[in-house]
Amino acid sequence: MVLKGNALYVRALIGGSLGFVTFGWDAGVLGGVLLTNEFQSAMGFPDTNTISMITSIFLLASWLGCMIISIFGMKLGRRQWIIYGCLVQVVGTIISATSYSSGQMIAGRTLIGVGNGFLTSMIPIYVAEMAVAVNKRGQGVNMMIAAASLGTALAYWVDFGMVFASSQAVWRFPVAFQVVWAFATVAVIYPMPDTPRWLYAKDRTTDADVVLERLYDKAITEGVVQEAKQDIHASLELERTESDSLRIKDFFWDTSAMQTARRIRTGMILIGVAYLMGIDMIFYYTSTIFQVYIGLSPLTASGLAAAATTVLATTNYIGSYYMEKLGRRTWLIGGAIGQSIFMLVFTVLLSQPSSSQVGAAAAAMLFGWIAVFGPTWGPVTYVYSTEIMPLRYRHIGFSLSVSCQWIAAFLTVYAGPIAIADTSVGWRTWIWFLVFNVIAIPYVYFCCPETRGHSLEQIDLLFISDSLKDTDLAQTLAHNRPVTGDLETTTKAEDANSVPGTEKGSI
Repeated sequence: MVLKGNALYVRALIGGSLGFVTFGWDAGVLGGVLLTNEFQSAMGFPDTNTISMITSIFLLASWLGCMIISIFGMKLGRRQWIIYGCLVQVVGTIISATSYSSGQMIAGRTLIGVGNGFLTSMIPIYVAEMAVAVNKRGQGVNMMIAAASLGTALAYWVDFGMVFASSQAVWRFPVAFQVVWAFATVAVIYPMPDTPRWLYAKDRTTDADVVLERLYDKAITEGVVQEAKQDIHASLELERTESDSLRIKDFFWDTSAMQTARRIRTGMILIGVAYLMGIDMIFYYTSTIFQVYIGLSPLTASGLAAAATTVLATTNYIGSYYMEKLGRRTWLIGGAIGQSIFMLVFTVLLSQPSSSQVGAAAAAMLFGWIAVFGPTWGPVTYVYSTEIMPLRYRHIGFSLSVSCQWIAAFLTVYAGPIAIADTSVGWRTWIWFLVFNVIAIPYVYFCCPETRGHSLEQIDLLFISDSLKDTDLAQTLAHNRPVTGDLETTTKAEDANSVPGTEKGSI
């Protein structure tokens, strides 16, 4: 049976979610077993620097995977890179789960990270480009992050259950189980087509027409399908009017007509800042934070770590449901304000002499921060970054944006525990994270235009120079209505005329 319409999109969503579960699983699986005797003995009782490298090399390798996508991403298509990413992860997982030295573990996690870079760069693009309805696109990409949080929560609960075991299975089983998610992702994605946008960009018009018909469940001659096709072609032609390639200087001050470098820079800063707010420090070392720095017992620390990841997953999914109720800017600014408050109080509490009351209050502040991050800076930065990239450079722009996540996360996960262990720094490490929570507020307010309610093609009109706004191609994207700064009148008019179950011309 050939899937069509919403069923086809739902399958893409399921496949993408499974792929992000693998990311979340690996992000969380070691956090719950790092301090176990079984893991420590297998790794030769490594010192703090080695432990930091074991956990953080995955992040640096994910950056490498993103760089590979930025160079070669357009050659193979969105779907193939997802499959290749899963297969690379399987090889890395086998090496990791059979490790008897820290060197072997580092090698395995390097391969897992490269595969993860492929997945996190391509899955959100694939899901966004397969979305027909504008009011579903943000929810779909949001659900990828929710799936990653679910993977982290599941990994921590499995780790918690393995606390009661006493063999090497305490850590080998959780690490090995990641292959299940990778194979499940391949099973769902393999029968799927690639996105019509990539196919049109590669001049495979016949194949693209077929996929577009399947997504809309209408013939290519139907008006709504023709309009979607025309918008994609108009967007591609508008991008081709920019004769110059990306220039390094434009990343600092973009004077180009399409503002491509500015859009890529915005995505890089947003995702980079999100992962300098402290999320990776919290989730790679949740058990350690509760046990060592807050002073809770090992069993309580493990249970609370699993509960914290569950809170993140739950708030992610709640955020997915309400994603389109508020604008992207509202989610981001509101989230940064709430996170800043919780992080400030958490940092102040850690600076106080240790006691059970202070420890409980610090744990509560950490849970509060997680609950705010879950529906805001966790997923919305991904949503926003996939939306603002021009089609021709989408794989480059988004992979570079995600690469900033991995660089920021690597610095955090590698240097964070070393800094905290230094008695001259200690709790002051968290001031670093507090700063990024705070500076995010003015950055979004002044630098990020609202994208909610616009098709991926119409978002071009939010960034292009005035010299392009009067062209026929720009007017085609605006559906022959005047191009305004926020496209508000265009969006309302299209919503009124949309086909039931879709948004007109807005995949």
